[in-house]
Amino acid sequence: MKIARHPKASAFIGFCSLLAVAIVLLTPPSVLASEALTLDQCLVLAAELNPDIAQAQKAGEEAAFRLQRARAEFFPELGITASAGYISEVSRTQIDDMTMILSPEMPPVVVPAREIEIGDENQRDLALTLRQPLFTGGGIKNGVRLAAAAVTASDNQLALQKRQIRARVVRAFYELAMAQNLKSIAQAADKQIDSHLADARNLLAQGMIINSDLYPIEIRKLQTKLKIVQADNAIARARVALAAVMGLSPDTPVDIIADPDDLPPWPLPTELAGQPTEREEQKIIRSRIDMAEAEEKIARAARLPSLGLTAATHYGWPGFKGNDPDWQAWWQAGVALSWNIFDMGRRGHAQRAARAEVSRLEKEKQAVDSRVALDRINTRLAYEEACRLRIIEAEKVLSARANYQTKADNFRVGMASGTDYLDAHTELTTAETDLSMAAARVHIAWADLLRAMGIDEGETP
Repeated sequence: MKIARHPKASAFIGFCSLLAVAIVLLTPPSVLASEALTLDQCLVLAAELNPDIAQAQKAGEEAAFRLQRARAEFFPELGITASAGYISEVSRTQIDDMTMILSPEMPPVVVPAREIEIGDENQRDLALTLRQPLFTGGGIKNGVRLAAAAVTASDNQLALQKRQIRARVVRAFYELAMAQNLKSIAQAADKQIDSHLADARNLLAQGMIINSDLYPIEIRKLQTKLKIVQADNAIARARVALAAVMGLSPDTPVDIIADPDDLPPWPLPTELAGQPTEREEQKIIRSRIDMAEAEEKIARAARLPSLGLTAATHYGWPGFKGNDPDWQAWWQAGVALSWNIFDMGRRGHAQRAARAEVSRLEKEKQAVDSRVALDRINTRLAYEEACRLRIIEAEKVLSARANYQTKADNFRVGMASGTDYLDAHTELTTAETDLSMAAARVHIAWADLLRAMGIDEGETP
C-alpha cells in the first residue's frame, strides 16, 4: 500500500524526491538557505541538522556500545597486577636440638635448636590473572537482554523523533506558505482598492458621488496596508520557526516554494482504514517492559551463587628458599565460588522493585495504547473536516469573486454604491484568506494523520 498525493505522477515525484535529497545532501546549508526550498528539501535538512535528531542518534550509539559491553561479560578477563610492600614479621620455622655422632671414640655433638626465617620482609609480586565466569544465575544473559532492549528502544526513539520533527517541519513550512499567500492576497486587495479609488475620483469629478464617499475607500486603503504589515511580520515569524526546526540558525533567511495545487488525497484512502501500524511510542514501551523484566532476572541472579574459573601466573620476590630469598615464578589455577547469603534483604527488595516496575510499565502500555487510538480518531476527523472546509472555502471564493466583479462593474457606471463595492471587496478578501488558511490546515492535518497512523508518505505499512 502506498499513500501518494498524485497517483498518476508517483514515479515522477519519486524521481524528483530522490534528486532533491541528493542535491540537499551535497549542498551546504548556507547556500540552501539563500534559495527557495521545497518541502522535501526542508525535510532532508531537518533530518541532517536538527539537534534533537542528532541527540537521538548519539543515544543509539551509546546503547549499541553498552550492548557490546554486556556481551563481553561472557568472555574471560585478563589482567596484570603488581605489588610491592614490607611486612613486619615473616614466616619462621623452629629446628629442635640435633645430636650428631661423629665417631665411636668421640662424644656426641649436640647442635642447639634455632629459629629459621623463611622469606624476607620486603616483598615483590608481578602476576598475570585470568578470570572466566562459569555460572552467574543468568545475570550476564539478562544483562545482554536488557542492553539489546535498550538498543531497540533507542532505535524507536530515533524513528519517533524523526516523525515528530517531520510533522513540525510540515507545519512550519505551510504556516510560512500561508503567511506568504496572505501577503499576496493583501497586496492584490491593495491594488484593487487603488483601482477603486481612481474610479471613485473620476465619479467625483463627474458629480456622481460626493467627497465624503471617498473617506470609506481611503480608510479601507489604510486597513489593507495594515494587513500587508501584519503579513510581513507573520512571514518573519514563520521563517524563524522553520529555520529553527530544520536545525539552522533562527536568523537564517529561509525562503520556500510551495505548489498550491499539490494537495493530499481526498477522500481518505481506503488503505488508512485498515489495520494501523504500531507506533514508535508503543514499541518503546514494549522495549521498556522487556528491560524491566531483564532487570528483575538480574536482581534474582544476584541472590544466587556465582562460580568462576581463575588462573594466575606469578613472578615474585622473595621465594621460598629459607634465608636466601630470590625471584621465583609459580602459577596457580582453581575455581572461585561466591554466594552472599545475608544482606539485610537488599537483593530481595531490588528484585521486588523490578517486578513492581514491570507491573507499572504494563499499565503504562495500556495508557499509551489508549492515547494512540484516541489520537488516530481525532487526527482522522480533523483531516476530514479540513478537507471539507477547504472545498467549501473554494466555492465561497468563486462566489465572492463573481460578486465582487459585478459590484465593481456596476460601481464604474454608477449602478452600485461605494458601500456595495467595499462589502463585496471585504467578502472576497475574507474568502481568499480563509481558503489559504484552509489549504494550509489540510497539509498540516494530513501530516498529523500520517504521524498518528505511524506511517510516512510513500511508505508501505
